[in-house]
Amino acid sequence: MEKIRDNKLFLSRFSIMLAFLALGFSLIYLIPEKLTPGNVHLFIFTFQFNFLSLLPFILALVAAVGAVWVFVAHPRWESEPAGLMKLFPHITLPFIASLILGIVLSQSARSLIWWIVLSLGYLIVFLLLRSEYVLLGQENTSLIQYNLIVISFSYGMFLVFATAIKNSSLRMFLQMTLIFAAAFFVTFRTMTIWQRKDYKMTQSLIISLLISELAVGLHYLFINPLQYGLILTGGLYSLTSWFNLYEENKKWHQYKEPLIMLVVTTLIVILGSIL
Repeated sequence: MEKIRDNKLFLSRFSIMLAFLALGFSLIYLIPEKLTPGNVHLFIFTFQFNFLSLLPFILALVAAVGAVWVFVAHPRWESEPAGLMKLFPHITLPFIASLILGIVLSQSARSLIWWIVLSLGYLIVFLLLRSEYVLLGQENTSLIQYNLIVISFSYGMFLVFATAIKNSSLRMFLQMTLIFAAAFFVTFRTMTIWQRKDYKMTQSLIISLLISELAVGLHYLFINPLQYGLILTGGLYSLTSWFNLYEENKKWHQYKEPLIMLVVTTLIVILGSIL
């Protein structure tokens, strides 16, 4: 009976949160692609800013708060107290995925393709939320399919995000800040899956900083947005894998996974520039 009650509570909260997110993402369609910034006065300073541009960030906050609301209904908390630090690794990807989807939708042309992008992105957010809920009570690798969903979709969303950022008109400082935040959330969640007993906060910050510096260097090169996104995504995965596999006496050629990712990324970028 308790299991049925927990499932009903989860489905009820999950449905409400998904409905709010669907409504919020759909409202982006009504916002013009080109927003006219207004003047915002702060003490003696004047900034040009449009509050409608905050909608993707607001939706990301809704996703994060909603995820906490849904996740506290998990049966795991019947035997131990729920805490924000325990939930934090599980809400990072829904937050950044919703932010990325909101930004991509804001910059996309309002057409039939826009609704297709919304549907696919919304499906990814749904699968991430569902997978994270399952992984809350999972302390081993028996549900490896959920781990794969979380990791693969997180790097896929980062690729889309980096490509969209390169194609945007945002100032470089803001672009690098967003790249740093996205890289940190993706890396942090990947580390918590690969190494559950050590969240590797410091390593995540170092990797995010390195990717941000790489993004600054690539910003001034004449490469298209997709190549830009591929390089950052390949570099992010390679660094994360290398930090995870690092051992003091291990030779560089023994890190096969990060090396293979670097080679594959390089080949794709070269072939993309030739074709």
